[in-house]
Order: sequence, then C-alpha cells, then structure tokens
Amino acid sequence: MKNIRFKFIGVLLLMALVLGSCKKWIDTGMNTNPDAPKDVPMSSLVPAIEANMAYTLIGSNDYSRVTSEWMQYYQGIARQSQGESNYIWHDGDVDNVWNTAYAGIMENLVILTSKAKATNDKMNLGIADVLMAESIGFVTDIWGDVPYSQAFQGLAQLNTPFDKQQDIYPKILSLLDDAIANFSSTPLVYEIGDLIYPNAGEDPAAQGAAWLKAAYGMKARYTLHLCKQDATSWSKALVLINDGALASNDDDMQFAFGANVGQQNPLFQFMDQRGDIAMGKPFIDMLNLRQDPRRAPYATITADTANPYVGAGWGSTGEDASLPGSAVAAPNSVVQFLTYAECLFIKAECEYQANSKDPQIKLDIIAGLTASLNKWSVYNAAYIIGYTAYLDTVTATLYKEIMTQKYIALYNQAETFNDWRRTNNVIGLAANPTISAVENVIPRRFPYSLGEKSYNSNTPVNVTLWNNVWWDVVTGKGK
Repeated sequence: MKNIRFKFIGVLLLMALVLGSCKKWIDTGMNTNPDAPKDVPMSSLVPAIEANMAYTLIGSNDYSRVTSEWMQYYQGIARQSQGESNYIWHDGDVDNVWNTAYAGIMENLVILTSKAKATNDKMNLGIADVLMAESIGFVTDIWGDVPYSQAFQGLAQLNTPFDKQQDIYPKILSLLDDAIANFSSTPLVYEIGDLIYPNAGEDPAAQGAAWLKAAYGMKARYTLHLCKQDATSWSKALVLINDGALASNDDDMQFAFGANVGQQNPLFQFMDQRGDIAMGKPFIDMLNLRQDPRRAPYATITADTANPYVGAGWGSTGEDASLPGSAVAAPNSVVQFLTYAECLFIKAECEYQANSKDPQIKLDIIAGLTASLNKWSVYNAAYIIGYTAYLDTVTATLYKEIMTQKYIALYNQAETFNDWRRTNNVIGLAANPTISAVENVIPRRFPYSLGEKSYNSNTPVNVTLWNNVWWDVVTGKGK
C-alpha cells in the first residue's frame, strides 16, 4: 500500500496523457537508465529488505527508541525526545515509520514472494514469510487494526480497508507455518544476498536450518502475545520453543551494521547527530542494584569514578548521566530481530504458567542470563553463582523475576513494550509523574499516521496513545 497524494495522482494522469500523445513521435526507449533496472533479482531484494527493516523498523529511531523511552531504558533530555518521554507523540511523528513499513518494506516483500513462487525458490519464499510476519507483526502490535489483506495494490486500491487485529494475527502465524514448511523442504538453494544468516561455506542446508529456528522462535513470540485472549498461548509457545527455536547465541537473528559512513547503526547516527537521550534512571538503578555486568556494554561511564553509571530522572537535562553504550549505539552495533536469550525467557515464562514449582524454570532463567552475558562478552562465573543463590530465595515473585531478566536482556528492543502490555506491567515500571507529561500513565500504542488519516477515510478515528490494542485486552474483562 502506498500513501498516494492527490496531487501526485494528478501528475500521474498528466504524464499518462503526455506520454500517450508523444508516443507517436518519440522513441520511448531512448532515455532508458541502465542504473535503474525495471527488474531486481532476489539476491538484491533480500539484503535491501533486511537492511531497511533493521534501520527503519526493528531498530528504528521512530519505533524502538521511542518505546525504549516509554520503557525507561532511556530518558529524553532535549527537543523531541524530551517530549516523547512526556508522552507527546503525534500523528505526524509516525509518518516515516508507517510509510516505510508499507511502501519500503512490505511492498518489496510482496515482490520477493511473487518472484520466489514463480521459481519455486523455497529458501527465498521462507525468508519472505518470516520477514513479512515480523513486519506486519510490528505494525499491528503498535497500531492495532491496520491495512493488510487488501494492501499493496498501488493505484488499484488507494483507500485501503483496515483489517481487524484479530484477523491479522492468524495470518502472521500462518506465514510462519509456511516458513517452517518451506525451510523444511529439500533441496534448498543458497541465497547469496542474505545478510541475516549468511553462511561462510554457502551451505543452503545450514542457511535454511538457521532460518527454520528463527521461524519457530518468532512463532512462539507471536503466539505468546495472545495470552490475554487465549489461555493456551503459553502451552502452545512452549511446544514451539522445544520443537526447534534458537539453540545458541550463534542462532541469533540480527543485522550487523558497518563502521563506515552510510553503513552505521541507526541509534549511533541519532546519538552522533542529535544526542538528546540519556540512560533512564529506573533502568540504570536496576542494573546498579544487581551489580549487573551488562552495565559496561549497555551504558557509558560518567566522570564520577565512585558512581560511574548514572541514569537521568524525569525532567533531567542529563548532563551527568550515562549515554547508550556500545551494545546498541556503536557504529557497527547489531540490531536484534530475535535472540536465543529471548527464547529461553519465553521458555521459562511458559513453564511457570504450566507449573510455578517446576525446577526447570530457574535453570532456564539462569540459562537466559548466561546467554545474555555471553552475547556481550561479560560472562562472570562468580556473578552467576551469586545470582543462582539469590534466585533460590525468590518464590512469590518468580514471575516478576523472569520478566525482569527478560527486560534487561532485551534492552533497546521494542518487544519489551509488548511484554509490558501483555503482562500488565509485572516488572513494575512507574509512569512519568511530572506535570509536563500529557498523562501520568504510560502509553499503550502509537497514533495513526497523519498522512494515512488525511488520505484514507478508512483510518480509525478517536484513537489515543492510551487505547489498548485488541490483544492487550483480557477476553470478557475489557482490560
């Protein structure tokens, strides 16, 4: 779906008339641009889509950074970011991420799917399935009802209907089922353009196996989102994790940016060009209280050697606060789509919901913590021993501990916002209490795009940041 402006439609019509009248005497092939090919091979489409997703959706400054402020990883200390921490987030602020998700990512995924089907390329078809599931999943999780089933038709559908979120979720899960089937097919053809799971030996079986694990893990994630609507979600997600999700940090689904100009991580670029966020006080206080080794990659140190990690509080200008660290804000920091640590915490949560006394729960919490420490090269055996002893004292708050450790492991990831909503803030985040906040309540969604509201009469109206999306409401209870 493209958000076509009326004046642009007029230009198109004018061009059609001019070209139609000029066709008789102008050779329309004389100005063909060889640098703008009409057809793009799948080996070029795949990396372009992956990079666009990592930069403008999964790791977007208009998406994950904003939700990370609301989840108090960060505090906005100036300009627009300060407004975002005060829950000032308008329809015009989301135009970029909305338009890019549809016209820049999902429309190209439709093209990739069509090409893969035409050549019976199961590898590329599976890749398209997983990336489409995550793309439309991100979009519907933040906006609720969105265009999907009748989108991507260009001029044939300029006033696209919105699908109900409860109708979109089965399609997300179906896409992932299709991906699992496609990656389980033989033989697979190696995709040389893949930047998420490139294989040094160009082994299609290894590449397909990596994507297969991602499909299982992604389906577990999206199944778990439905826990307020379907009490069997935990048991279903546990089966998926055990059936074949990510099995080590080497399986992490992520996109690696480069250190060169033009190839750098989006948050690095934001900090380099604007720098109007600092580490949030609630998150840094949590890490300090736990003496968490991940402070080093997660945040920069301050000049105060006695208190090196400091978070900015509400209304702070952040002069003495830590900034986002190398894990997320270096030029070549990866953007994480799905990690082994997340899968382990999904497993622990599902086990807890099945039997809160299951001894395997604590083993999986420790395994998730270990995976996260190893990912950032800060594993400390003594810390794990101390944490294991602490975990043995946790009884009534074990569920909170699972979700707290997941919250720490998923630093800077928008999935935390989904967890916060579906678990009813079990980790205990407090809303912005100041008079500068629009409401002293943490938002639960994004507003609809101004452009979409202006040009698509089907766009839902009277939606605020504090309205729940469909899956964020307990069936029969209204909240």
